[in-house]
Amino acid sequence: MDGASGSDYGTVTLTIPGHPVYLRLARLAAADTGARAGLSIGDLEDLRIAVDELAYALIGDERSGAPLTIRFLAAEGMVEIEGACAASGCAPELGDLARTIVDVIADEHELGDDGDTRHFRLLKRTRD
Repeated sequence: MDGASGSDYGTVTLTIPGHPVYLRLARLAAADTGARAGLSIGDLEDLRIAVDELAYALIGDERSGAPLTIRFLAAEGMVEIEGACAASGCAPELGDLARTIVDVIADEHELGDDGDTRHFRLLKRTRD
């Protein structure tokens, strides 16, 4: 994460087991990060949904998958969230509905697989 202009509230790193039940922790951390950045309540809910969709794309419905590490950066008016886990099986993909949701919610996002690691990045700014 490359930081942002304005006040930087630091980076929080969360590592959770690669199981969907633990994604609620990622959603909580996303909401906290968004609140520190000054996002509206509606944008906080949207951010939680986007993080859930992107993180789920990395781990799928694995029951004993690799741990998922998510880094949350809050700066005044901006949130940047990155997630990564060891690659296993096919490359991560968002379904049509999830892709539409994330496209609408995030100012920028990417989802990928470099062969060893699956990863996502999401950027959300406050609305003017």
